Amino acid sequence: MRIKITKSLFMKAQELAASTDEGNQPLFFMEGEYPAILTPDGKIEVISTSAIKAYFSFSQFRERISLGEFVILEA
Repeated sequence: MRIKITKSLFMKAQELAASTDEGNQPLFFMEGEYPAILTPDGKIEVISTSAIKAYFSFSQFRERISLGEFVILEA
């Protein structure tokens, strides 16, 4: 799926290339289009780069859509 982030946001995301296991940290996602996939554990993964990904539950994702922060472009 493809989504559009309508305004630049700081979101908790994982930096997979990080050498430490600090977990989720706020990272900047600029306004624009991003690929998103459904993970095997039922979360929605928004991909900024191959190393930076943000994870949302369905309720968190639906809330972002209702606030107008995310728009689904292609399912």
